[in-house]
Amino acid sequence: MFCLLIGITTYSFAQPKINSPYSRIGLGNLVNPAFSHARGMGSLGAAYNNSFHINTINPASYAFLGLTAFDVGLNVKRTILSGTEGSQTLYTGNLDYISLACPTKNPKNRAANPIKSPWHWGMNLSFLPYSNVGYRIESQDVTEDGEVVDFQFEGSGGTFKVHWGNAVRYKDFSVGLNFGYLFGKISNDQIISYQDLESAYFNDFSDEFSIGSIIWNLGAQYRYAFTKMKEGEKKRTGKFLTFGAYGNSGNNVNFNASQLKQRVNNVYGASSINPLRDTIVNTQNSDLKGKLPADFGVGVYYEKVNKGGAGIDFKTTAWSKYENPIRPTERLSNSWRLAVGGNITPNYNSISSFWKRINYQAGLYYGKDPRSFDKSLTDLGVTFGIRLPVISRQRPPSFINFAIEVGQLSGNNTIKETYGKVTLGFTLNNNDWFLKRKFY
Repeated sequence: MFCLLIGITTYSFAQPKINSPYSRIGLGNLVNPAFSHARGMGSLGAAYNNSFHINTINPASYAFLGLTAFDVGLNVKRTILSGTEGSQTLYTGNLDYISLACPTKNPKNRAANPIKSPWHWGMNLSFLPYSNVGYRIESQDVTEDGEVVDFQFEGSGGTFKVHWGNAVRYKDFSVGLNFGYLFGKISNDQIISYQDLESAYFNDFSDEFSIGSIIWNLGAQYRYAFTKMKEGEKKRTGKFLTFGAYGNSGNNVNFNASQLKQRVNNVYGASSINPLRDTIVNTQNSDLKGKLPADFGVGVYYEKVNKGGAGIDFKTTAWSKYENPIRPTERLSNSWRLAVGGNITPNYNSISSFWKRINYQAGLYYGKDPRSFDKSLTDLGVTFGIRLPVISRQRPPSFINFAIEVGQLSGNNTIKETYGKVTLGFTLNNNDWFLKRKFY
């Protein structure tokens, strides 16, 4: 069933979904790895964990899962591209992610066992987008001789990752590892033509590359439990302060690249269907080596169980070490992202009011984009979200998650992307997995 869903998700991800000029650079627009239940509070992930929800940003969080969880998300995005020559409004949407995680020991069996083990083990299987490419740009320039030159740029594709994650927790300290595979294909085309030259050649440059790489991500979380004396013993108050860190040292990437550079003339050819072509470069299926950057994230999160919490995250990625052999002159800069956010549930156990059982979220993020030509391209946004519990008498609660992101990607003398994004997610929980039934 999960393999079938992955196939459907792969097909959905492959459909056109963005139109962003910046996706021409690097591997495209990087996809937010947070799920809908966390996007409403700034996409916190380094120190965040939850008994009901999956957090793939820090794999150490899997060991804090209390139930089997299945997460799926969809998104719709409105983007306004604005520059000196005007603006354009775009609408896109797509299936966002699919993930399944569970504790390896059923919570019913753990509760029935009089011997309480301090060890916990959680697993995860996820299929996620990593980056998206989609753009179509037309522009004009005038040479020193007064000739008008037309430029057309077009690109499509994206990259995806599938991973298997595991985390082991002893008491309140957890370590985890995501181990998976990154793959995808990206195509870019460029046409340069001269308006005022009669019977002139035009340049037609295209490149296409697919990538494949083993990837990994290591994480750790420590949850400090606040206690108080009660009946002569230290009892937990339900308040926790969690510290988290995650990252990797970079991953080598295999590229399979094809490149065609040619000058084309429709006038001197046999026909417009078969124009005259002057091939400059033609390489097919070249196996090359590249490199993805190392990244590192840290965070802290304070929580009161069934009430709410707040936290702060910081992440940095060494994109200056990124290597794409088909574009050896392309240079990116190191990026960073700072996010703060929180959530609150007015009354988790309320019977009289459903609205009091809803979890309300808010957050803020700011960071530097790796595609900064002059190190000024920044991303600033605010987030809001709600988690709606779906209560069943026979099963644990599931959730419908809404998240809204409003932000702007902008820099000095560049196109501004002002966007609003809505993510709808579903978290389905179950406590029957790995259940060892006993008959008397």
